[in-house]
Amino acid sequence: MEKIRELIPKDLIIEQLLLVVLVIVIIKILTWGFKKGLDRASRKGLDRAAIPLVSDLFKYTLYVLGLLLCLNILGVNTNGLLAMIGAASLAVGLALKDTLSNVASGILLLFLSPFKAGDYIECGDVKGKIGGIGLFNTTFETMDGLYVSAPNSSLWGAPIVNYSRNMVRRLDLTVSVSYETSLDVAFCVLRKMVNEESRFLKLPPAKIFVEELADSGVNISIWVWVRTYEYQELQRKYLGIIKNILDEKNIEIPYPQRVVHIRQEGGVVATTVDEEEDDLSQLSDPDTLKKMGIHLGEVPEIPKYNL
Repeated sequence: MEKIRELIPKDLIIEQLLLVVLVIVIIKILTWGFKKGLDRASRKGLDRAAIPLVSDLFKYTLYVLGLLLCLNILGVNTNGLLAMIGAASLAVGLALKDTLSNVASGILLLFLSPFKAGDYIECGDVKGKIGGIGLFNTTFETMDGLYVSAPNSSLWGAPIVNYSRNMVRRLDLTVSVSYETSLDVAFCVLRKMVNEESRFLKLPPAKIFVEELADSGVNISIWVWVRTYEYQELQRKYLGIIKNILDEKNIEIPYPQRVVHIRQEGGVVATTVDEEEDDLSQLSDPDTLKKMGIHLGEVPEIPKYNL
């Protein structure tokens, strides 16, 4: 740099400014060329999520070096400037600890690579498809098309569930049948449905079992393994298919029911009440209330006013 300054006459400010402009142009060319190189590398296998972070690191490094070079060309003592920056680095680090934490977290996410561009992940309250890892934040796109930007430190400091990382995943389907239904018949129908679907993997084998004896029916679980990219489609599809198959075989899917016991002097009367109905409507019948020992008095007529 001293040799460059010797070639520039100190009384010619214009030449110094031209040299500064030349440095800026070179930085722009290098930044543009590096970005093009990253684009070509991404087409050959480089993770697209890492491009924003790598590009920002290279760009800001060039900017700092270019600033120091321009100041040196203009005759500013950069040695004293660097000493001052070094002395103030501790205060700057404390003031920008959250920002620097995001930068460090972004670098760790880049090298450890818990996800890549296009992966669908869940981290805390955030769910979405990864767009890219920036110097300070990571961008997502949710299933309903919303743009989400999360600080890198929030991702690094929380468990990350990557739904796209593994090639296969288990699809869980649950159906409820009435207690009058034969489990052998229900299992036979569901096993035939599973065997006829070519997109259900043979290994690991499918499992069909009773998960719970619920209040209104028997809950049967179906575990099948599918390719990850087909998971959402098969899940939506088979919720309707199971309903149609059970209807064809006259297998009842029970409604939620509740048994209400009404205690009287002469004994106990048990009635079955469907939860889908309004329980209060049954209690509005005067005969029903009399059977329960409840007597209503006359309700005073409410005067009507013309407004």
